[in-house]
Amino acid sequence: MTKTAFRAAALASVVACAAGLAGCATTEGPEGGVRIDQQNDVRPALNSVRVIDASLARYVGRNYKVQSVLDVEGTYVTTTPTGLKKVTVQIRNKTDVPIPLEVRASWHDAAGAPTDAAASWTKLFAQPQSMVTFENVSIKPASAQYYVEIRGAQ
Repeated sequence: MTKTAFRAAALASVVACAAGLAGCATTEGPEGGVRIDQQNDVRPALNSVRVIDASLARYVGRNYKVQSVLDVEGTYVTTTPTGLKKVTVQIRNKTDVPIPLEVRASWHDAAGAPTDAAASWTKLFAQPQSMVTFENVSIKPASAQYYVEIRGAQ
């Protein structure tokens, strides 16, 4: 094999390997603190509920006006008998089709530092033109603020 043929074969194998790795890319974002919802320029506001699935809501313009198939009818924070905080979120499906959802909450102290890791996703099923309720209790007494995320069920 000549040097030119060897170089061509080596280059072809590198290109094939790179193409194979590119085919392994995933569209599923990592769980946890990294936001993969095309809204990375917007810091999540504590004590808020955010739809992070582009198929359910879009944030448009500089003021991030929401166009959504869901409405948050109410968000309530109460204290349990054991002194822990509990957030209750009422979510309305504004469409004429059922929507499977996943919802989770994370908790932060009064200064905004995380106290509880983000909870695992809770599956809910929103019937057409109806409401579902999500509840989550913090696990640490220092929890004072919440952040709730909603996405379509995976």
